Amino acid sequence: MVAARVRQARRKILRAGAVVFDLDDTLLRSREAKWDHHKAVAARVYDLEVTDDDLLRHWGRPFDELITTLYRSAAPLPELRAANLALEPEFPKTAMAGAVDLVGHLLDRGIHVGVVTSANTEPAIADLTRIGFPVTRLLFVHGADITGAHKPDPAVFALARGVLESRGVDAARTVYVGDALMDMSAALGAGWDFVGVATGLVPGELFTRENIDWLDSLVEFTEVVSHGQA
Repeated sequence: MVAARVRQARRKILRAGAVVFDLDDTLLRSREAKWDHHKAVAARVYDLEVTDDDLLRHWGRPFDELITTLYRSAAPLPELRAANLALEPEFPKTAMAGAVDLVGHLLDRGIHVGVVTSANTEPAIADLTRIGFPVTRLLFVHGADITGAHKPDPAVFALARGVLESRGVDAARTVYVGDALMDMSAALGAGWDFVGVATGLVPGELFTRENIDWLDSLVEFTEVVSHGQA
């Protein structure tokens, strides 16, 4: 039998006017590769040690803040970015199971789809494109370099709300899908609905304690969309 939380999450997604996704550990499998990536940059370029505890403490911060902290301001920000980018091919992000299909299904149903992420915009678009997401059909991709505010601040969605309202989609018909409690706080604070996905560091039980409907993975979304169930 399908759990009540799953049925309700399905209804929210399929009845929305717009579904906006977090990126890292929601659409893209990021944490394992990027933690190794940051450790490698710190060690090889700056002779620094970055631990799992460091990464756990700061994971989810805007990218520029994250690398400045992890690499301990060892160089000016443009140089930190360049050092990170130089090792990028060794540690690629990959798609979460079901993510590409889900985005395509929602777009085919006429639901607007966007992304708001703590990553910077250009690298986010590059990753989505490389992996095979239909980027040209997305309504927007907003990274931390253009949002001004950052999760859990609801103002992180101000730019996205303006775009959605211009398409006739108000906050009450918008759902944000994310893997973190700061995603939840930002979305609810903006008047959006929220669906959690337990593919990051937050177990589903924590979403349950917050009275949030959640899914084990995006595969559960694609199954319902494929079969047209509500």
